[in-house]
Amino acid sequence: MNVRTADTFPLMGAEAVVLATADDTHEAWEQFELRLGPGARSPLHTLEADKLFHVVAGAVTIRGGEEEWVVTDGPVFVPAGTPHCYRNDSGAPARMIVTVTGRGQIDFLRGMSRLTADGPPDPAAVAAHTAAHGVTILPA
Repeated sequence: MNVRTADTFPLMGAEAVVLATADDTHEAWEQFELRLGPGARSPLHTLEADKLFHVVAGAVTIRGGEEEWVVTDGPVFVPAGTPHCYRNDSGAPARMIVTVTGRGQIDFLRGMSRLTADGPPDPAAVAAHTAAHGVTILPA
């Protein structure tokens, strides 16, 4: 049995808790919990991987492609290459479990945590980081 202590880091108004890494899943997928404070959000972006959001507490607005849902319980699947984002508009904390195929999403999020730790990040550093991880930030 693989037992580990909680691996947690801040992420733009949220807290990420690593649940499974690609090392744990033989490169198949990674999984983390996002604990979203009121107003927490991600930018509109695409990935080179499939993503499954599963809201387990509170309400989260999730956009996938041209559709948008306010999710209070359950999953939303976003295929690779689909523009997507999330936000907590509820005024109360929310939590969701996110599963992403392959390797790299957790490393990407850790890097974004470092880049945004002291305030607005350097745009050139963000551009280099996103490109290195197959992420494209889109205009909202």
